[in-house]
Amino acid sequence: MRQAHPGPAVPHYTSFEQKFADAQAYAAEHGQPWPVLVDDLAGTAHQVYGGMSDPIYLIDVEGNVAFYNLWGHPPTMHRAIEALLKQNGRGVVLGGVDQILHGMVALANGWPALELGLPQSSADIAQMAPGLPELVRLGYQAKPLLAPVALRAEPLPLPLRLVLGAAGLGLALGLVRRLRG
Repeated sequence: MRQAHPGPAVPHYTSFEQKFADAQAYAAEHGQPWPVLVDDLAGTAHQVYGGMSDPIYLIDVEGNVAFYNLWGHPPTMHRAIEALLKQNGRGVVLGGVDQILHGMVALANGWPALELGLPQSSADIAQMAPGLPELVRLGYQAKPLLAPVALRAEPLPLPLRLVLGAAGLGLALGLVRRLRG
């Protein structure tokens, strides 16, 4: 797909070769052992598989979507891959869609991607949700505290997620106000 938040360090792609080189560098930097689809500049494959933002699609051996994960949650994807392997690489797994918004993953891991697109990435996100870029920066700084909860194999029970989310949001908004104040 296109660069979500282009900026000086990561401009809009102007050629497939540029996009391919970026995908190879990303896979190497993160030690990704599996093949990665590099879409054309028009985003043809992205549109065929639904066109959702920031998707991770697990494709079965027949080319069908076996599982869709919004915002990428590694433990959930690991479980989906294991489930697909148990089905000989065919069919839908884990209900086909991860319906849990893993916001803490974005807080713990999101800043490096935003940082590459500064200042435009921050402006794009701040327009949608004022204060969110600062919150993501603070979340990344708190990664040692967030990662054990954000990247756990099983999601926390809903009541606990709601309490932790509300407490974290209140704390983060208070810090953002203080920083701006």
